[in-house]
Amino acid sequence: IGDPSGWHCRHARRTAKLRVVVRMWITISSDHNPDSRLRPSATAVHNDGMNSKTKRKHTNGFNEDRLMLINWAAPVLSQLVMLVIMIAQRQWLYVAMLAPGLISSALSLASMALRSNQKQQHDEPVSTTYAKVVETARQNSHSPFAAMPHMCFERFYALDEDALPWRTITRTWLSSTSSCPIGVTEHGLFRTDLQRSGPHAMVAGTTGSGKSELLISWCLSLAMQYSPDDLHFVFLDFKGGSTFNALEHLPHTVGNVCDLDLFHAIRALNAIEQELVRREALVSAERVSRFDQLVRPPARLVVVIDEFHALRDRLPDYMQRLNRLASLGRSLGMHLIVCTQYPMGQVHADMKANISLSICLRVTDQMQSNELIGIRDAALIPPSIPGAAYCNDGQHTTPFLCSAVRDVNRLVRNIGTAARFHACKRPDLLFSEPLTQHATQSDLSIPSNQSWHNVPFALADDGVLVYTAILDVSQQNIAIIGAYGSGKTNLLLHCARWLYDTGCANIRFTRKTEHGMVTDDGKPLPSHKRTIWIVDDADEALNPFSSAPEANELREALVNPNITVIAAVEKPISALLDRCPTRVAFPCGERSNDLMLGIPGAILDGFAADDYTLPGRGVLMQQAKACPIQCVEFQGF
Repeated sequence: IGDPSGWHCRHARRTAKLRVVVRMWITISSDHNPDSRLRPSATAVHNDGMNSKTKRKHTNGFNEDRLMLINWAAPVLSQLVMLVIMIAQRQWLYVAMLAPGLISSALSLASMALRSNQKQQHDEPVSTTYAKVVETARQNSHSPFAAMPHMCFERFYALDEDALPWRTITRTWLSSTSSCPIGVTEHGLFRTDLQRSGPHAMVAGTTGSGKSELLISWCLSLAMQYSPDDLHFVFLDFKGGSTFNALEHLPHTVGNVCDLDLFHAIRALNAIEQELVRREALVSAERVSRFDQLVRPPARLVVVIDEFHALRDRLPDYMQRLNRLASLGRSLGMHLIVCTQYPMGQVHADMKANISLSICLRVTDQMQSNELIGIRDAALIPPSIPGAAYCNDGQHTTPFLCSAVRDVNRLVRNIGTAARFHACKRPDLLFSEPLTQHATQSDLSIPSNQSWHNVPFALADDGVLVYTAILDVSQQNIAIIGAYGSGKTNLLLHCARWLYDTGCANIRFTRKTEHGMVTDDGKPLPSHKRTIWIVDDADEALNPFSSAPEANELREALVNPNITVIAAVEKPISALLDRCPTRVAFPCGERSNDLMLGIPGAILDGFAADDYTLPGRGVLMQQAKACPIQCVEFQGF
């Protein structure tokens, strides 16, 4: 203190140290000032076209980082001030104690600053250039399609300039080529071989990508390569029935159904299951391993399903049948083409394991593209190129441009003409529509050599096909059970008219009137050994306590082997049911009562609410078999 020069020297040193502290604080404050760093970032974001939501996200992120840095800088600054003071007072012991903590806090602050800077550098380019990257990828992705010519399907076979296209189709059926052209690539036609590359295929694409045109072109290409004797189609459209309307008239088509009638779709799936079992039996009977080794192999069957995800959502209990088709179809000549908008998670693992041919049109998600073809390129196809697709056959992924059919109806007509020229037999339908609400005599299929005792009386449904139901009156008695207005009398009158027209039996008809039971014996012919006795409203006559003369006569007729009794009652009577192995029952809707009539519960489950009030809708039970029927309307004598 007594030395002025020494004091000034110490004061100068303290002042210099304070200046250093102030500079450090200014540097830290300037580095962590939000305005000093945010302004250029905001300008860059604005120049790159970042939206307001992205701006708020980055601004909030910058503020949060700055606050964290200031929070870490505060203890460093306080320790630094204390260190400077201790050095100024030459308290070296305290300086040694503060120095390690200060160094540790400074290193932590530097680490935080570096991480914040790296985060900003990582986030800003992604957010500002993402749109450009996606646009560049899209431009690069559709570049393979730019070199592909747009060509209609008819050009593949030169049908657009042919005055008689059916001749070209006829020659094509005589060739042995199994591959089918469905589009074009950079190097020529794009062909698929469902027999060798399949046997099953999946097609995916969003709305407007060209799935329907691809399916139509593919099916018509198959119809151009194979005659109706070698190939059949079954179409299941769950998009409203508009895709395959024109293809329904192909001579190859054995079934077409849409989701507007789920009962019809269920029949189609049941028919496919039955066809699978039938082919298994054929292969097993001749002890061969594949259907094409049979002496007379059946035609190949291609099942085409549009909007497969809708089928799975609406009929999930029937998916196991399609899984069996996918597993056994190769050896049985049955192929499956599945089309859907959402390939991810829609196909069962068992089915997916047997689908080796995948075609992906434009999809909205890269994960869907990767799921189907193993690359993301299908998600980058622009909407301006409908029909652009990628095909993966398990080995290669090929881009191609689908070729649409210019005139579907004209091509279908010429295929039909070629089928008639080849004398191809029209294949039987694999399944039919459900029972109609009304049936007439003209709806029945009656062979010319029909026996007199086989009375065609209704349309029967076995769950797949509708056929003509027969009542055999030459063997045993027949019971008809149903409430008033259900159609019992109508059925009896129809049987009476058929038997009267044949003139091969003695016909008796008994009905109930105000004056009791009235019997019309018709014209008895002694030469006929069998008598058919038709009794309407037989409840009172079959009452065991009845004393009417008809009661004893009817009870005796039930046990007479030369008389066939056709009796109609409202309620089941044991005396009648014990003598009638053939029954026609009209259910009333009360499940317990209907089950007492002998109607199986599975058939009752298939009855809709309107079926119970429909006249003539009943169930035919013969021995251990039962099926729904729709009786024909009586048209008078």
